Amino acid sequence: MRLPGWVEREEREAVSIDASVVLQDGRTFPAMIRDVSANGCCVECDEVLPVAETIRLDLGEDSIEAEVRWALSGAAGLQLVNRNAGDKWAQRRR
Repeated sequence: MRLPGWVEREEREAVSIDASVVLQDGRTFPAMIRDVSANGCCVECDEVLPVAETIRLDLGEDSIEAEVRWALSGAAGLQLVNRNAGDKWAQRRR
């Protein structure tokens, strides 16, 4: 399900970054970040993420908070809560 309305987004870059999704209730499960931009990303995971919930992506030594903007079986689109967090993508791609 997607939140209503058209949301413009920046160009996204294909990546393959291992991560863990941590929900607000503490449940954690593995995910793969498949594309990134300065403001968000797309993740693949076995769980359907709760739309409009703020989750945490654990990236090993770093973590990023993001809001679930849309979720389907096997994938979800996330918008970063802290716009400066996109700098962590650049560090991972080097």
